[in-house]
Amino acid sequence: MPTGPLLTLLTDFGTADYYVAAVKGTILRLAPGTTLVDLSHEVPPGDVETAAFLLGAAAPSFPEGTLHLAVVDPGVGSGRRILAVRTPAARFVAPDNGLLTPVLENAVAVHSVERSDLFLAGPGQTFHGRDRFAPVATWLLNGGSEAELGPEIGDPRRLPALPPRREPGRISGRVVHVDRYGNLVTDIPASWLPPGPCQAEVNGGKPGGQIASNRVGHYAEIPAGEAGLLTGSLGTVELSLNGDDLAGRWGVARGAAVTVVWEVTIR
Repeated sequence: MPTGPLLTLLTDFGTADYYVAAVKGTILRLAPGTTLVDLSHEVPPGDVETAAFLLGAAAPSFPEGTLHLAVVDPGVGSGRRILAVRTPAARFVAPDNGLLTPVLENAVAVHSVERSDLFLAGPGQTFHGRDRFAPVATWLLNGGSEAELGPEIGDPRRLPALPPRREPGRISGRVVHVDRYGNLVTDIPASWLPPGPCQAEVNGGKPGGQIASNRVGHYAEIPAGEAGLLTGSLGTVELSLNGDDLAGRWGVARGAAVTVVWEVTIR
């Protein structure tokens, strides 16, 4: 178990450049003894929605009191705010661009960072991850509070999204993530499904959509070459192939509409 403060880092910086190392170096210089954990640095450039999904999925697995620093910031250098957010279990520092949408529902304090005296002097305005976000995070790691960083606000940006909907014999939602295996992760709670057979249709922009009619408990139960419907690790409905890329096979991406129905004739 880590003996010092624990900080996770989520970015779209990749690992080919010096950016991740520079942010980590700044954190370790300003808050020696910090344990650093990489959530991911492979977020597609500027893809705030993917970053929000990954943060919301990973953060609950960490010990209470963990600080999560997320820098996917297409508005770097602009007037967008930096947020410091506290929930009952964790703290978060990120740009105010919707990235913190998954944690805002449980937030007990949301502050806009206005302590410019904490920022490092950089030669330009293109690397706030190193020059602003990292110093703010280390100030919190060293015992500072969110309230001392700036005023509490009530209007943090949230990503627009319709929640899943329940109707008799039917649930509507969408694909919220495509993982590296090509599994389609939806926002439909698996607990909403009744026992017994059901099928999922994914529109994907194609007439008639695509159908998954095999309800299974795990991947090995999915018949070869057919799509399966199962409960994923986040407790939501996932659509998958056994050993193959369903998203690639169907040509489906994040945002595709998903409808689950039951008491129907399975095609």
